[in-house]
Amino acid sequence: MTLPNFLVIGAGRSGTTSLHHYLKAHPDVYLPDVKSPSHFYCHGRPPDDDPFMRHVTRNYFVPDPAAYEALFDNVRDETAIGEVSPAYLASVRAAPRIAERLPDVRLIAILRHPVDRAFARFVGRCRDGLERRTDFDEVVSDERRGPLVRDDAAGTYLPAGFISHFLASYVERFPRERLRIHLFEDFVRDAAAVMRDLFTFLDVAPSFAPDLSRRYNQSGGMVRNGLLRRGWAHSALLRARLRPYLPQAIRDRVFGVITRDLVSLRLDPALRAELTELYRPDIERLALLLDRDLSHWLEPPHPESPSVGESREAGLASHD
Repeated sequence: MTLPNFLVIGAGRSGTTSLHHYLKAHPDVYLPDVKSPSHFYCHGRPPDDDPFMRHVTRNYFVPDPAAYEALFDNVRDETAIGEVSPAYLASVRAAPRIAERLPDVRLIAILRHPVDRAFARFVGRCRDGLERRTDFDEVVSDERRGPLVRDDAAGTYLPAGFISHFLASYVERFPRERLRIHLFEDFVRDAAAVMRDLFTFLDVAPSFAPDLSRRYNQSGGMVRNGLLRRGWAHSALLRARLRPYLPQAIRDRVFGVITRDLVSLRLDPALRAELTELYRPDIERLALLLDRDLSHWLEPPHPESPSVGESREAGLASHD
């Protein structure tokens, strides 16, 4: 039986779909075709209350241990064997399960400014018909009525951004040398350097250069054409039902056509500043955990930087 020796644990909307493809391109790295099996999150978890989300997650989640093990049946000579599941960095229960089953595993994470991540998730889910609310202010207000620091924040906007709460559960259980953490802005600015470092971390040839010209699962805004936008959003359940029967190449091609012409959305600077202050204690704790200066996360974005919904910022975003 073959099990992973590395996991990409998150974070959602921080480039994990692109990272999945870039890692998978290496001849010495094995990743199953299924992204986000989320086994160490969803095993033993009760079904989602929302019938629609139950249908969506069944295309990704692999709760059954035998089915999870079967994801790695096709491993041949690859030395780095892993999977990518952003849900692992949105729940404190994932780390102890991973530590028990895979005590020597190596862990990779890409972390993004929590407000930008939340807004990018909102934009992507609105575009794809997975979010019925159309105003980010409403989403923020709804979530602020409940607890923001939660032990399980998968599927949320604001609570999932309290990363230090979840990362601490890994730091407590795994040696620091088995954790490799990058920031999303580093991945956007120099993906080649990040991939060289990750290949080195996984003990595979760092000289391999994957094709970085393509950015996967872009959430760069709303579909410009109104008719196409409504048709795409309203077909979410149909797409979920058809997904198991359509090859990845066809799904990618359709997605590329649909998202070819997008209208970027901008997050209100005042709301971004307000929410950044909400995250300040967690960002400061995260800086201590990483031993890295994150003061730039607490500053207003540069006026010339793209909006969260624009392609350079969101082009590496992943579903979560």
